[in-house]
Amino acid sequence: MQLFEKLLEYGEALSLVRENTRPLPARETPLLEAQGLALAGDVRARFDSPPFDNSAVDGYALRSADAAPGRVFRVVDEAPAGRPAARGVGEGEAVKIFTGGVIPEGADAVVMVENTSGWGEEFELKKEASPGQNIRRRGEDVREGEVILRAGTEIGPYEIALAAAQGYGSLPVRRRARVVVLSTGSELVEPGRRALSPGEIYDSNSYALVAQALEAGAEARRMYAAADDPGSIRAAVAEALEEADVVITSGGVSVGEKDLVRAAMRELGVEQIFWGVRFKPGKPLFFGAREDVRCFGLPGNPVSAMVCFELFVRPAIFRMMGRVDRRRPRVRVYFEEDVKNRFGRMHAVRVTLERTERGWLARSVGAQGSGIISSLTRADAIALIGPGAEVKAGEEVEAIVLRDPERRW
Repeated sequence: MQLFEKLLEYGEALSLVRENTRPLPARETPLLEAQGLALAGDVRARFDSPPFDNSAVDGYALRSADAAPGRVFRVVDEAPAGRPAARGVGEGEAVKIFTGGVIPEGADAVVMVENTSGWGEEFELKKEASPGQNIRRRGEDVREGEVILRAGTEIGPYEIALAAAQGYGSLPVRRRARVVVLSTGSELVEPGRRALSPGEIYDSNSYALVAQALEAGAEARRMYAAADDPGSIRAAVAEALEEADVVITSGGVSVGEKDLVRAAMRELGVEQIFWGVRFKPGKPLFFGAREDVRCFGLPGNPVSAMVCFELFVRPAIFRMMGRVDRRRPRVRVYFEEDVKNRFGRMHAVRVTLERTERGWLARSVGAQGSGIISSLTRADAIALIGPGAEVKAGEEVEAIVLRDPERRW
């Protein structure tokens, strides 16, 4: 039986994942298809926006120096959006103007029609006007050449609006990472297919890992559960390597006779970067690379697989897509009672969070076994307790937030 060559500390393993994962190539993508993706480079304004002084309201453009209440103005032209007036305004004159219309020469204010006697060839002003009133100045939004969207920005509706306003029909973004998930084990049965026979379990891992990859913004699909047979596992891994940016397996990477995934990966040219982390749950984590494909061999226990995804695979996916993961904030938390870690390795403790006067109070969700899937449905965060540590009541530790208990992050 082969044992782990070396167990890395959690921080060292995470650093190796990041250092050995490169961003995906950039490509020009139509605006609406770019939503949810990250910019691969800065985007600059092509022109001043607005490109000309224009009216913010429907009303009349005039000279503010003439704008005394009770004065009657003669309307000499009109300026609807998209068609500037043919002439400017002089003393006692006005141009009928609509929202977005170009401010005519000579005018320095716009009065709303509600502050006049109404539409007509002339009108009486009911309220005085000041210079610049109701005028949107050229360049008040952005100036030509200014960086309007920075590299790494996640594209959403507001970013699409700004780019479209500058005439961009597409943006340089990094595509979604392609993830393929493979579960291994002769005991696995497809959910919903049939009842279980003695010794069998339903394959929950591949469903969970695909869901986690989709939540991270990747494209993801699951492959069939491969039996504990070297040929079957090798064929499945080979297929995954041909189409994925990230291959995720669960099970088959520990030190037992049936742990065949790591061997199959190495036979197929996957270079091992590390195997084994001083981390609970998830000690037998494997990370490797073949050309541009990154491979993660996760443990077979459900909680171990899902927690390892959160702490190691998710950061790799975000790095590939050039994004910052703002949905997993790291916060400081404290416990009401002493917490001991007797495992000799970093312990990821599933906790609930409660806001108190002194900060975020963490409480264990209960039993922390690596097969207790229900514990993750109750957890708000994963608190990281160092190896051999005894965290005193009130002492703060770092936690990774999985969901917002108060919707306030």
